[in-house]
Amino acid sequence: MCDTQTLAASTEGYIIRCADCGRMQLCFGIAAVVLKQEQFNRLKMHTAEAMMYGSVYATDPERRAISIPVSKTVVLCLNWNELEALEELVSQANALLEVYEMLAKG
Repeated sequence: MCDTQTLAASTEGYIIRCADCGRMQLCFGIAAVVLKQEQFNRLKMHTAEAMMYGSVYATDPERRAISIPVSKTVVLCLNWNELEALEELVSQANALLEVYEMLAKG
């Protein structure tokens, strides 16, 4: 049975992680996806790239034109506002993961 830790939460979703097995769950909007650490790292990278290069969509923030691959079979199709919310969740979760890693090295 998993012992979950909340890494990030907002009105748009949350990211949790099992302290024992390390699996993570991203719930965002109507999607819920289980991730391994490597998949989370790729999600973080894709989200950061979309924020950098997708700002052209900020002029029409409700247009769902930004694709973020989550796994081999799941892609989130987001608008600019949703991308900002996802990036905030991913950044918060990543910051907490870095703190846990530093504490473990101790």
